[in-house]
Amino acid sequence: MAMPDSNTAYKQPTDEYFDANGVRLHYADWGAPSPDAPAMVLLHGLQDCARSWDIFAAAVRSDYHVIALDHRGHGDSAHATPDTYGFRDYISDLESLVSHLGLNDFILAGHSAGARYAFVFAAEHPELVHSLMVVDIDPDAVNPDSQGMFVRYNTESDEWDSLEAVVERLRDRQPQSTDEMLLHQAEVMTRELPDGRRAWKRDRRLLAAYERPDLWEEWGRLSVPTLIVRGRQSNLLTHEVAVRMREAIEGSAPLVRLAELEGGGHWFYQEFPGAFEMTVRWFMRDVRDASKERESDDN
Repeated sequence: MAMPDSNTAYKQPTDEYFDANGVRLHYADWGAPSPDAPAMVLLHGLQDCARSWDIFAAAVRSDYHVIALDHRGHGDSAHATPDTYGFRDYISDLESLVSHLGLNDFILAGHSAGARYAFVFAAEHPELVHSLMVVDIDPDAVNPDSQGMFVRYNTESDEWDSLEAVVERLRDRQPQSTDEMLLHQAEVMTRELPDGRRAWKRDRRLLAAYERPDLWEEWGRLSVPTLIVRGRQSNLLTHEVAVRMREAIEGSAPLVRLAELEGGGHWFYQEFPGAFEMTVRWFMRDVRDASKERESDDN
Protein backbone atom coordinates (compact mmCIF):
# COMPACT_ATOMS: atom_id res chain seq x y z
CA MET A 1 0.00 0.00 0.00
CA ALA A 2 1.34 3.43 -0.95
CA MET A 3 1.28 5.54 2.18
CA PRO A 4 0.41 9.25 1.88
CA ASP A 5 2.75 11.74 3.48
CA SER A 6 1.02 13.25 6.49
CA ASN A 7 3.86 15.46 7.69
CA THR A 8 2.87 18.50 5.62
CA ALA A 9 -0.89 18.10 6.02
CA TYR A 10 -1.33 19.61 9.48
CA LYS A 11 -0.20 22.73 11.23
CA GLN A 12 2.09 21.58 14.02
CA PRO A 13 1.28 22.70 17.57
CA THR A 14 3.95 23.55 20.11
CA ASP A 15 4.87 20.94 22.72
CA GLU A 16 4.46 22.16 26.28
CA TYR A 17 5.09 20.42 29.60
CA PHE A 18 4.15 20.95 33.25
CA ASP A 19 4.22 19.05 36.52
CA ALA A 20 1.03 17.53 37.91
CA ASN A 21 1.50 15.99 41.34
CA GLY A 22 4.96 14.74 40.44
CA VAL A 23 4.07 13.50 36.93
CA ARG A 24 5.43 15.38 33.91
CA LEU A 25 2.52 15.96 31.56
CA HIS A 26 2.55 17.11 27.96
CA TYR A 27 0.01 19.18 26.08
CA ALA A 28 -0.17 20.35 22.49
CA ASP A 29 -0.85 24.05 22.12
CA TRP A 30 -2.06 25.52 18.82
CA GLY A 31 -1.73 29.09 20.08
CA ALA A 32 -4.24 31.87 20.55
CA PRO A 33 -5.42 33.49 17.28
CA SER A 34 -6.20 36.68 19.22
CA PRO A 35 -5.85 37.91 22.81
CA ASP A 36 -9.57 37.45 23.48
CA ALA A 37 -9.99 34.09 21.72
CA PRO A 38 -11.78 31.58 23.98
CA ALA A 39 -9.75 28.58 25.11
CA MET A 40 -10.83 25.10 24.08
CA VAL A 41 -9.37 22.12 25.97
CA LEU A 42 -9.50 18.70 24.29
CA LEU A 43 -9.22 15.36 26.10
CA HIS A 44 -8.49 12.13 24.21
CA GLY A 45 -9.74 8.63 24.87
CA LEU A 46 -8.04 5.55 26.26
CA GLN A 47 -4.83 4.61 24.37
CA ASP A 48 -5.10 7.70 22.14
CA CYS A 49 -3.16 10.92 22.64
CA ALA A 50 -3.39 14.70 22.43
CA ARG A 51 -2.35 14.69 18.79
CA SER A 52 -5.33 12.47 17.96
CA TRP A 53 -7.19 15.80 17.82
CA ASP A 54 -4.85 17.39 15.24
CA ILE A 55 -7.25 17.61 12.32
CA PHE A 56 -10.08 19.11 14.36
CA ALA A 57 -7.68 21.47 16.16
CA ALA A 58 -6.25 22.70 12.87
CA ALA A 59 -9.77 23.37 11.59
CA VAL A 60 -10.83 25.56 14.54
CA ARG A 61 -7.53 27.12 15.64
CA SER A 62 -8.38 30.38 13.84
CA ASP A 63 -11.31 30.89 16.24
CA TYR A 64 -10.17 29.24 19.46
CA HIS A 65 -7.03 28.81 21.53
CA VAL A 66 -6.88 25.02 21.24
CA ILE A 67 -5.06 22.98 23.87
CA ALA A 68 -4.98 19.17 23.91
CA LEU A 69 -3.74 17.28 26.95
CA ASP A 70 -1.86 13.99 26.96
CA HIS A 71 -3.26 12.07 29.93
CA ARG A 72 -0.70 10.50 32.23
CA GLY A 73 0.68 7.32 30.70
CA HIS A 74 -0.35 8.44 27.19
CA GLY A 75 1.32 10.19 24.30
CA ASP A 76 4.31 12.28 25.36
CA SER A 77 3.29 12.53 29.01
CA ALA A 78 5.31 10.54 31.53
CA HIS A 79 4.30 7.06 32.61
CA ALA A 80 3.19 6.89 36.22
CA THR A 81 2.92 4.11 38.77
CA PRO A 82 -0.01 1.67 38.40
CA ASP A 83 -1.59 2.91 41.62
CA THR A 84 -1.88 6.43 40.16
CA TYR A 85 -3.86 5.50 37.05
CA GLY A 86 -7.19 5.78 38.83
CA PHE A 87 -10.18 7.81 37.70
CA ARG A 88 -9.56 10.65 40.14
CA ASP A 89 -5.92 10.88 39.04
CA TYR A 90 -7.04 11.87 35.54
CA ILE A 91 -9.49 14.43 36.92
CA SER A 92 -6.66 15.84 39.04
CA ASP A 93 -4.42 16.15 35.98
CA LEU A 94 -7.08 18.24 34.23
CA GLU A 95 -7.40 20.40 37.33
CA SER A 96 -3.62 20.87 37.30
CA LEU A 97 -3.65 21.88 33.62
CA VAL A 98 -6.41 24.43 34.23
CA SER A 99 -4.50 25.86 37.19
CA HIS A 100 -1.19 25.86 35.30
CA LEU A 101 -2.68 27.85 32.41
CA GLY A 102 -4.98 29.98 34.54
CA LEU A 103 -7.98 28.98 32.45
CA ASN A 104 -11.42 30.37 33.14
CA ASP A 105 -14.68 30.26 31.18
CA PHE A 106 -13.18 27.77 28.73
CA ILE A 107 -14.73 25.23 26.38
CA LEU A 108 -14.11 21.62 27.37
CA ALA A 109 -14.41 18.66 25.01
CA GLY A 110 -13.61 15.00 25.48
CA HIS A 111 -13.84 11.78 23.52
CA SER A 112 -14.59 8.41 25.11
CA ALA A 113 -12.78 8.07 28.47
CA GLY A 114 -11.61 11.66 28.10
CA ALA A 115 -15.24 12.76 27.93
CA ARG A 116 -15.95 11.05 31.26
CA TYR A 117 -13.14 13.06 32.87
CA ALA A 118 -14.45 16.18 31.13
CA PHE A 119 -18.05 15.97 32.30
CA VAL A 120 -17.11 15.13 35.88
CA PHE A 121 -14.78 18.15 35.92
CA ALA A 122 -17.58 20.32 34.49
CA ALA A 123 -20.03 19.05 37.10
CA GLU A 124 -17.58 19.85 39.89
CA HIS A 125 -16.27 23.15 38.49
CA PRO A 126 -19.17 24.79 36.60
CA GLU A 127 -17.74 28.24 37.35
CA LEU A 128 -14.73 27.44 35.14
CA VAL A 129 -16.43 25.77 32.17
CA HIS A 130 -18.16 27.84 29.51
CA SER A 131 -19.55 24.84 27.62
CA LEU A 132 -19.04 21.11 27.37
CA MET A 133 -18.82 18.65 24.47
CA VAL A 134 -19.12 14.93 25.23
CA VAL A 135 -18.15 12.70 22.31
CA ASP A 136 -19.50 9.15 22.21
CA ILE A 137 -19.45 7.95 25.80
CA ASP A 138 -21.98 7.08 28.51
CA PRO A 139 -22.04 7.49 32.30
CA ASP A 140 -22.61 3.75 32.91
CA ALA A 141 -20.32 1.61 35.04
CA VAL A 142 -20.55 -1.31 32.60
CA ASN A 143 -20.59 -1.06 28.83
CA PRO A 144 -20.57 -4.29 26.77
CA ASP A 145 -18.83 -2.68 23.79
CA SER A 146 -16.17 -1.15 26.01
CA GLN A 147 -15.59 -4.53 27.62
CA GLY A 148 -15.08 -6.01 24.17
CA MET A 149 -12.46 -3.38 23.41
CA PHE A 150 -10.58 -4.33 26.56
CA VAL A 151 -10.43 -7.96 25.47
CA ARG A 152 -8.53 -6.85 22.39
CA TYR A 153 -6.39 -4.29 24.24
CA ASN A 154 -5.25 -6.90 26.74
CA THR A 155 -4.45 -9.59 24.18
CA GLU A 156 -2.81 -7.66 21.34
CA SER A 157 0.87 -6.82 21.17
CA ASP A 158 2.20 -3.35 21.96
CA GLU A 159 4.58 -3.55 19.00
CA TRP A 160 4.04 -3.62 15.26
CA ASP A 161 6.36 -4.58 12.44
CA SER A 162 5.80 -1.35 10.52
CA LEU A 163 3.84 1.87 10.36
CA GLU A 164 1.66 0.23 7.72
CA ALA A 165 0.73 -2.47 10.23
CA VAL A 166 -0.38 0.18 12.72
CA VAL A 167 -2.49 1.80 10.00
CA GLU A 168 -4.27 -1.49 9.37
CA ARG A 169 -4.86 -1.95 13.10
CA LEU A 170 -6.51 1.49 13.25
CA ARG A 171 -8.48 0.86 10.06
CA ASP A 172 -10.22 -2.02 11.83
CA ARG A 173 -11.54 0.29 14.57
CA GLN A 174 -12.45 3.25 12.33
CA PRO A 175 -13.08 1.87 8.84
CA GLN A 176 -14.47 5.11 7.41
CA SER A 177 -11.29 7.11 8.05
CA THR A 178 -9.11 8.09 5.11
CA ASP A 179 -5.64 6.63 4.59
CA GLU A 180 -4.23 10.06 5.40
CA MET A 181 -6.09 10.21 8.71
CA LEU A 182 -5.08 6.66 9.65
CA LEU A 183 -1.43 7.34 8.84
CA HIS A 184 -1.42 10.47 10.93
CA GLN A 185 -3.00 8.68 13.90
CA ALA A 186 -0.53 5.81 13.54
CA GLU A 187 2.39 8.24 13.64
CA VAL A 188 1.28 10.25 16.67
CA MET A 189 0.07 7.31 18.77
CA THR A 190 3.23 5.23 18.39
CA ARG A 191 6.98 5.69 18.55
CA GLU A 192 9.68 4.17 16.36
CA LEU A 193 11.89 1.52 17.92
CA PRO A 194 15.63 1.19 17.09
CA ASP A 195 14.90 -1.71 14.74
CA GLY A 196 12.31 0.28 12.79
CA ARG A 197 9.28 -1.33 14.38
CA ARG A 198 6.56 0.76 16.08
CA ALA A 199 5.26 0.65 19.67
CA TRP A 200 2.26 2.24 21.37
CA LYS A 201 3.24 5.30 23.36
CA ARG A 202 0.77 4.53 26.12
CA ASP A 203 1.76 2.59 29.21
CA ARG A 204 0.21 -0.90 29.07
CA ARG A 205 -0.10 -0.96 32.86
CA LEU A 206 -2.84 1.67 32.80
CA LEU A 207 -5.21 -0.84 31.18
CA ALA A 208 -5.30 -2.99 34.31
CA ALA A 209 -5.72 0.09 36.50
CA TYR A 210 -8.49 1.66 34.40
CA GLU A 211 -11.59 2.53 36.42
CA ARG A 212 -15.10 2.96 35.00
CA PRO A 213 -17.33 4.12 37.87
CA ASP A 214 -21.03 4.78 37.54
CA LEU A 215 -21.27 8.52 36.83
CA TRP A 216 -24.99 9.14 36.40
CA GLU A 217 -25.12 11.18 39.61
CA GLU A 218 -22.27 13.40 38.42
CA TRP A 219 -23.86 13.65 34.98
CA GLY A 220 -27.12 14.80 36.51
CA ARG A 221 -25.36 17.71 38.22
CA LEU A 222 -24.21 19.32 34.96
CA SER A 223 -25.23 22.97 34.77
CA VAL A 224 -23.31 24.20 31.71
CA PRO A 225 -24.33 24.16 28.02
CA THR A 226 -23.70 20.60 26.84
CA LEU A 227 -23.38 18.88 23.48
CA ILE A 228 -23.67 15.10 23.27
CA VAL A 229 -22.22 13.66 20.06
CA ARG A 230 -22.90 10.11 18.94
CA GLY A 231 -21.81 8.31 15.77
CA ARG A 232 -24.88 6.38 14.61
CA GLN A 233 -22.72 3.34 13.87
CA SER A 234 -21.29 3.37 17.39
CA ASN A 235 -22.23 0.47 19.64
CA LEU A 236 -20.60 2.09 22.65
CA LEU A 237 -23.03 4.97 23.06
CA THR A 238 -26.46 3.73 22.03
CA HIS A 239 -29.34 5.92 20.90
CA GLU A 240 -31.37 5.00 23.99
CA VAL A 241 -28.61 5.96 26.43
CA ALA A 242 -27.83 9.18 24.53
CA VAL A 243 -31.48 10.24 24.78
CA ARG A 244 -31.51 9.39 28.47
CA MET A 245 -28.39 11.54 28.93
CA ARG A 246 -30.06 14.48 27.22
CA GLU A 247 -33.23 14.14 29.25
CA ALA A 248 -31.29 13.82 32.53
CA ILE A 249 -29.80 17.32 32.29
CA GLU A 250 -32.43 19.25 30.34
CA GLY A 251 -33.67 20.74 33.59
CA SER A 252 -30.26 21.75 34.95
CA ALA A 253 -28.14 22.75 31.95
CA PRO A 254 -29.16 26.00 30.21
CA LEU A 255 -28.74 24.36 26.78
CA VAL A 256 -28.52 20.69 25.78
CA ARG A 257 -28.00 19.38 22.26
CA LEU A 258 -27.82 15.78 21.06
CA ALA A 259 -26.23 15.19 17.65
CA GLU A 260 -26.43 11.68 16.22
CA LEU A 261 -24.24 11.69 13.13
CA GLU A 262 -24.65 9.23 10.28
CA GLY A 263 -21.88 7.17 8.69
CA GLY A 264 -19.30 6.80 11.44
CA GLY A 265 -18.86 5.15 14.79
CA HIS A 266 -17.06 5.72 18.05
CA TRP A 267 -14.21 7.64 16.38
CA PHE A 268 -16.56 9.81 14.30
CA TYR A 269 -14.42 12.93 14.78
CA GLN A 270 -11.65 11.15 12.87
CA GLU A 271 -13.83 9.35 10.33
CA PHE A 272 -15.78 12.45 9.26
CA PRO A 273 -13.84 15.43 10.65
CA GLY A 274 -15.70 17.95 8.49
CA ALA A 275 -19.10 16.88 9.77
CA PHE A 276 -17.79 16.84 13.33
CA GLU A 277 -16.41 20.36 12.99
CA MET A 278 -19.73 21.60 11.58
CA THR A 279 -21.56 20.03 14.53
CA VAL A 280 -19.28 21.78 17.02
CA ARG A 281 -19.73 25.11 15.24
CA TRP A 282 -23.52 24.62 15.22
CA PHE A 283 -23.49 23.98 18.95
CA MET A 284 -21.24 26.94 19.73
CA ARG A 285 -23.49 29.20 17.63
CA ASP A 286 -26.50 28.00 19.62
CA VAL A 287 -24.63 28.65 22.86
CA ARG A 288 -23.87 32.21 21.79
CA ASP A 289 -27.46 32.81 20.67
CA ALA A 290 -28.86 31.44 23.92
CA SER A 291 -26.49 33.63 25.91
CA LYS A 292 -27.59 36.72 23.99
CA GLU A 293 -31.23 35.86 24.64
CA ARG A 294 -30.60 35.52 28.37
CA GLU A 295 -28.80 38.87 28.41
CA SER A 296 -31.70 40.47 26.54
CA ASP A 297 -34.21 39.02 29.00
CA ASP A 298 -32.16 40.28 31.94
CA ASN A 299 -32.22 43.78 30.51
